Amino acid sequence: MIEREAVHDRPSPPARETSPEQDRRSRAVWWCLWSWAAMWTGLRLPGGGGSWHYFAQGSRLLFGDDRGEGLRLYATHPELQIGPIAFLVATPLRLLGAMPGRLLALITMSLTGPLVLYALWHLVPARTRQPSRLLTTGLLFLPVWAELVTHAGHLDDVLALLFAVAALHAVRSSHPVAAGLLVAASADAKPWAAAFAPLLLAVARPDRWRAAAACAAGLAVAWLPFLLYDGHTLTAASFTIPTATSSGLRALGFTYPRTPSWDRPAQLALGCLLGGLTVIRGRWPAVIVLATAARVLLDPEVYSYYTAGILLGAVAYDLVVSDRRWPWLTTGGLLMLHVARLVAHIAPISLHVLGLLRVGYVLVVIAVTLLPGRRRPMNRLAAGAAHTA
Repeated sequence: MIEREAVHDRPSPPARETSPEQDRRSRAVWWCLWSWAAMWTGLRLPGGGGSWHYFAQGSRLLFGDDRGEGLRLYATHPELQIGPIAFLVATPLRLLGAMPGRLLALITMSLTGPLVLYALWHLVPARTRQPSRLLTTGLLFLPVWAELVTHAGHLDDVLALLFAVAALHAVRSSHPVAAGLLVAASADAKPWAAAFAPLLLAVARPDRWRAAAACAAGLAVAWLPFLLYDGHTLTAASFTIPTATSSGLRALGFTYPRTPSWDRPAQLALGCLLGGLTVIRGRWPAVIVLATAARVLLDPEVYSYYTAGILLGAVAYDLVVSDRRWPWLTTGGLLMLHVARLVAHIAPISLHVLGLLRVGYVLVVIAVTLLPGRRRPMNRLAAGAAHTA
């Protein structure tokens, strides 16, 4: 069944030329989205980058030669739940100095909002490429993306999500090795992103072994040196954090004060299970939203930047899989995860209710992506995709 839904076709030649009016509308939409992103960057930049010090610290430790540094990084600093690729990318920025490096990092990451929308837009078949769909979705998505890239400055999540979107393109264009390496790069930037692995099932069956081998090689190159040099590296997987009262875990009835030992394996298993099911259903671009939904459901914390990941997945679903004009899944995520959190500061919404909203949205995501309904046939996605914005 998976093979029948797998992507076998390479992209078709470019669609027919768009009219001058369509080009004008498209340019106007992109100008609007870039301006909208710039406004939110300006609003979030003062006091932004609250997590950047973790990347500067990890980069320094990775290239240090004192006791507990270098390849002993994860064994001695399990609190750095960040992949080595993120530390490598952070290194040249760290070398610029504390403030210049942080500022350049935030500005660079802040540019990725419209760019990731552009990448997803090029996966949308020509017949549903109405500029109004892009505009509506982008206006809903970019304020939340700014929470991740500007306010928090979490480079690892940014890289993991960007690599995942690039992997969608590799799958669509039938490049199994690139798809495998990009999925591995996601997990090499942020370990929870290993839940994107089911995306490789969307590769044509004869090429799946190549995609899997490339993914395994990419993971081994990044993580094996640490594991072989210091076996205590594995203890980083058991690092715990306090369980937030408004977390999905608490809403589900788990009252552990800190991360339970089964939590991270359960996140990965649930994300992979849901991702595999959506590939079987022929809706492989929904892997991103389901993997991040597993994180939102089971993670003990509720940091605001978590919402950016699941909302990016919702955008991918609304634009690429769904043929509805209004991005309902994106709208639901914005309201139930982001707006509700803001309203709770001024309205009598309990933390438990916020947790229930998190669980509720995840259930909505699962229902929308996996249950029967009006969807675009994904095995014809490649043939219908246009190459111009």
